[in-house]
Amino acid sequence: MAIEYYNNLPKKRIGAGVIILNGKEEVLIVKPGYKDHWSIVGGVVDENESPLKAARRETKEEIGIELKDARFLCVDHVLDNGKGESLQFIFYGGKLDEEEIKKIKIDGKEIVEYKFVKTDDALRLLSENSRIRLSKCFKALKNDTAIYSEGDK
Repeated sequence: MAIEYYNNLPKKRIGAGVIILNGKEEVLIVKPGYKDHWSIVGGVVDENESPLKAARRETKEEIGIELKDARFLCVDHVLDNGKGESLQFIFYGGKLDEEEIKKIKIDGKEIVEYKFVKTDDALRLLSENSRIRLSKCFKALKNDTAIYSEGDK
């Protein structure tokens, strides 16, 4: 009886992203080959994987970098926009120095390009949902805090 109850509970997609900066306070953005816009490093949290572990795994898979530290920055509840309801976790992955930046490797398929850009430039290149979420994240980062967000609220 209990298994049936849990099997009938709503399912939510969970994503994890990472804000990574360079020494000039520019943000790392990546161009996925399967999207028409730029993004931050990140992706879907796998079954039985924590959002933090997913953020670390996605960083390694997408740019070949092992995150030293990742600090929780934001969780954003996104209503069903045709892709299903989701929770998006954002972590701050710190600043990469020049040596670490030289070690960035992309596969040219999943991620076809990367660059560091000023925050305002990054926001213009992201999807609308990411732009809204990350503008809040950048403010939280400046204020050394973490936030809860509900989409465009």
